[in-house]
Amino acid sequence: MMIIQSLARRPGAVQPLAGASRRLQRTSPCLNRRAYNVPTLENHLVLQKKGIPGLLTRRGFNTAYTNYEQHMIDELNISTDGTIFANQEPKSLVIETARDPTKAYLFNVASMAFNNHFFFRGINTNPDVQSQPSTEVRNQINRDFSSMETLRETFLGTAEAMFGPGFVWLVQTNDTTIGSFRILPTYLAGSPLSHAHYRRQSHDLNTHNAESHQTLNKVGTFGSAAKQNTGPKKPLGGVDVVPLLCVNTWEHVWLLDYGVRGKRKFLEAWWDKIDWAVVGQNATYLPKQGSSQFMYD
Repeated sequence: MMIIQSLARRPGAVQPLAGASRRLQRTSPCLNRRAYNVPTLENHLVLQKKGIPGLLTRRGFNTAYTNYEQHMIDELNISTDGTIFANQEPKSLVIETARDPTKAYLFNVASMAFNNHFFFRGINTNPDVQSQPSTEVRNQINRDFSSMETLRETFLGTAEAMFGPGFVWLVQTNDTTIGSFRILPTYLAGSPLSHAHYRRQSHDLNTHNAESHQTLNKVGTFGSAAKQNTGPKKPLGGVDVVPLLCVNTWEHVWLLDYGVRGKRKFLEAWWDKIDWAVVGQNATYLPKQGSSQFMYD
């Protein structure tokens, strides 16, 4: 009964997913065009055949990216077909649906598609290249975390301590009082995107008692401001952040290759495979030499 109720939250989900998908593909012009497709990664065909050396086996990669990302893409095609959301980029869908509790399923699917792709896009898939941070990125890390080793231990410790699935992000902020580079955990399909803050969970409910929970938005409401504010979509008190890199802590990513007790080993292997060139591309700095500030696009 609980499973049926859960699935019913997505329109049409009481039908078998595979059967519903095939029926929609036959009857929907939008789905026949496949508005959404799995993004291609660098060395994609090689990854599908061999996995990511030093991180994921062929089976592990295809479970975590090929199959899971395809599932999210299929759900995006189904959920947006014939709606005003059709053909919008997943990132835009995350922002557009963040304030509407009736679009929770679409938000979750779009956010997971974006987050998972962002995670894999930030991995160095070339076994012959050892990626290193640029001088600018390393200097900023030293300013905000004192050293690369401190960032590593803090980042991996945060990810290892997450009791439940989600993502841990290295983000860049424009608030110099808290530092430019910061670590941000998001749970489940939570998003780091600034205009999606209405759905970002600011506290780990596993560590908060019933009294402290009363100060948080009630589940399903997302705050009165989210529904009444007709101005800018950025919530009050939100901090603008630019995501630089992230690690996916969902169990399906690491369980096959590392086992039940292998989360830490997976995290350490992932750290050694970060594509720091992508991190540098995501970060945007002011041209002033030695400045820790930056600008947005």
